[in-house]
Amino acid sequence: MKRPDYYAVLEVPADIAPSALKLAYYRQAKKYHPDLNPGDAAAEDRFKLIAEAYRILGDERERRLYDEARERDIRYADAPELAGMVRKVRFSARRNRRENGERPSLRRRFTLLPARKKMPWWVMFLMGVFWISALLPFIMRTGSTSLSRREYAGKEEKPEPEAGVVRARLGKLREKLEAAAAAGDARAQLHLGLMLYNGSAGVQMDREAARDWWKRAAAQGDRTAAFYLEKCDFNPPAQQSPVGETP
Repeated sequence: MKRPDYYAVLEVPADIAPSALKLAYYRQAKKYHPDLNPGDAAAEDRFKLIAEAYRILGDERERRLYDEARERDIRYADAPELAGMVRKVRFSARRNRRENGERPSLRRRFTLLPARKKMPWWVMFLMGVFWISALLPFIMRTGSTSLSRREYAGKEEKPEPEAGVVRARLGKLREKLEAAAAAGDARAQLHLGLMLYNGSAGVQMDREAARDWWKRAAAQGDRTAAFYLEKCDFNPPAQQSPVGETP
C-alpha cells in the first residue's frame, strides 16, 4: 500500500518549522471540517487524513521516522526491483541467524508494547508502587533493628550489687522462710530444707534439719518434699584433707 504524503496533505514543504506546521493544520482543518461541510463524505475523509498528518508530523520522533520512510520511498520509486532486493537481503539475514542458532534479543521476543513505543507513565508509576510496597517491610524491619541496637548501646549497664548487700538480702529471705516454715507453711518448709541441704544463701549445711523440715512438708501433702526424702542422701559429704596429709 502506498504511503500518503502528509506534507502534500497539509500543503506545506518538507522543511517546514513546527510553529508554521501548526498554522497550516488549523488552516486545512478549518477548510475541511465536517461542521462546515455537512453531508460531504470526501471532506470528512480529507479532515481525518489532515488530523493523521498533523499527528505524525507534529511529533518530533514520528516525523523523523516518517521522513526516513518517505525518503526511501522516493529513492526506490524509479527502481522497484531495488526495494525488493533490500527486502530479500533482510529476510536472508534473519534466516541465517535462525539457522546458526542465534536468538533475537529478549526485548524483541518478550515485549508488551508495540515497536518504537514508550512505556506509558501510569504503567511506570504502578510498577514503582509495587516495588516500594514489596520492599517496605524489609526496610522497616532493618530500621527498627538498627534503632533498637542504638537504644541498647546508649543504655548503661547496671552495676553488680556489692557482696554485703547480697548477704543482707539473703539474710532477710532466710528469716522470712524460717518464720513461714515455723508457722506451718509447707512451701516455706520445702525451700528452707533446700537451703539447709545445699548450704546456700549463707546458711550452714545441716542435712538432718533439712530432713526434718521436709518431713513436716510431706506430712502436709507436699509431693516434692516426699520425693526429696526418698531420693536425697542425708549424710554430709566427707571433707577432703589437705594435700600431703593422710586422713
